Formats: sequence, C-alpha cells, structure tokens
Amino acid sequence: MTDDQGAAGEQVRHLAALGAGVVAMLTVVWAPSGAVGDLLMLVVAVAALLFTLDAVRRHGPLRWAAIAGALLAGLVTIAAAGIAIVAVARLVS
Repeated sequence: MTDDQGAAGEQVRHLAALGAGVVAMLTVVWAPSGAVGDLLMLVVAVAALLFTLDAVRRHGPLRWAAIAGALLAGLVTIAAAGIAIVAVARLVS
C-alpha cells in the first residue's frame, strides 16, 4: 500500500468518524421511547465514541472531522447515560 492509499484511508476514517457522531446525535432524536430506546441511544453513543476516539488518534488532513465527531459522540454519550440512569431510577422506585 502506498502513502497515497494510506492517506486516503485515513481521510475516509475521519469522515466516517464525523458520520458516526452525527448518527449518534440522530439516534437521540429518533429513538423509540421507553427502555429499549434508552438502551439503543446508549449503545449507539458508546460505539460511536469508541470509533471516533480511534480515528482521532490517526494523523491526516481531515483530523478535525474526527475530533468533531468525537465531541458529538461524547456529548451524546453523557446525555444518553443520564437518560438511562433516570429510566433505571424510575424502574427501581
């Protein structure tokens, strides 16, 4: 694999990381209500966060896209975890 192919692969990874952050954000909006939706939001957000953090560690000209995706995924993870904690508290009480 040449350097050009490796750089193109990193650019695709960075753009995919941005897409993962956007998908995590959209999951919060369009997830079904209830415990299943809360779990879905949390799983998608954590998966997006892990993927974007891997992409942020790689160098390339579109690294900013991976950082933006990681920020989105991180914010969604915090929100989804809070929503899941409230749902669990409602079930327990």
